[in-house]
Amino acid sequence: MLRPIIDILMTILLLLSMSYELIGPVISETLEKFSSFTFDGYEYGSLIHEILGISLIILFLIHLWLNRWWIKTLFKGRYNLSRVIMTLANIFLILDVILLTFSGLIMSRIFELPFSEGLMSFARTAHISASFWGYVIMSFHIGLNWHIFSAMMFKRWRPGGIVPHVIAFVIIVYGGYAFVRRNIWDYMILNSQFVFFDFDEPFMYFIGDYIAVMILFACLGHYLILLLRKCKV
Repeated sequence: MLRPIIDILMTILLLLSMSYELIGPVISETLEKFSSFTFDGYEYGSLIHEILGISLIILFLIHLWLNRWWIKTLFKGRYNLSRVIMTLANIFLILDVILLTFSGLIMSRIFELPFSEGLMSFARTAHISASFWGYVIMSFHIGLNWHIFSAMMFKRWRPGGIVPHVIAFVIIVYGGYAFVRRNIWDYMILNSQFVFFDFDEPFMYFIGDYIAVMILFACLGHYLILLLRKCKV
């Protein structure tokens, strides 16, 4: 049961991490609404983002350890197209996390590495690109492995019929729109080296768009693996 809990926590932290400095003001407003505690979320937004990132890396390492059987079987057995795609997605995700960790450490306010100053420009651009590539690849990875997750979480209940597919299609269409509207591709290929955030936009609008983008790529991975298995390749 630990594995799906880790996966759910990783998904939540991934979404919150993508909000970058938006998360600070949200926490500040929430604390002020429900308590007398005051907190300057604008000043500490990047620090909160860093804490979320560190937590995400830790959970990723736990996830990797829980799935260490995959590493042990990497050079065993026959590779068909399904396994090739899943293996490449896993490898690219691991490499992306390594780049995210390295670039994040260089920019870190918590660790303050002595050699970081000369690499700051590289780290910033690498971190932006790796963040959005990682978001897309991790979403795709979720879709590729959805059958495993659903088998653990929904042992008795299996949604059937056409309704789930229709709902998925609607979200996929909106996810494609959100992907374009949020300029995610431009960030991935560094056409834009600064991520724009609208602090006047409701936080849930931002999260909703990124959830739709996540579902878009998760569905692409899920339906791709279903197609390949149906074709037995």
